[in-house]
This record gives sequence, structure tokens and C-alpha cells, in this order.
Amino acid sequence: MNIRELIPENEREKRSGRIRQLSHGEVLEPYRMQRIAKDGRIVEARVTSTALLNEAGKVYAVTTTEREIQMKKAIV
Repeated sequence: MNIRELIPENEREKRSGRIRQLSHGEVLEPYRMQRIAKDGRIVEARVTSTALLNEAGKVYAVTTTEREIQMKKAIV
């Protein structure tokens, strides 16, 4: 699946820089961003991305691990 398909349309331009960094093999710290869940909801997620390199050192894919951030409700 293309990673861009998981980013809400209104966030794609803002997040294109991270995708570009990964496509050049740069290492990124885990980060927060909005993602589209399987059920279509937009959720906040903590994302860890890794560029996969071939034998020549060229990026051939990007993998991500995403964890939805659960917002805690304030006790009133």
C-alpha cells in the first residue's frame, strides 16, 4: 500500500517532507501524525518509519509501524 493513501488529504502536503526524507534513506525519530484507520476514521498515531535499502544502498520500500494514540478523558 502506498503510504500517501493513509494520510488524510488535508495533511498530505504538510507530510510530504517526511516521505521525501525517507525516500532518501534518512533516519527519522518516531513522530505523531493523523492517519486514516481501516474503518475510515481519522486518528492520531505515533509512527515509526524505516526505509528499506537494497544491496546497492538504494531505497526500495518504506515500512511503518503505527500505534493509535488513545486520548485520556479528563475526570471532572
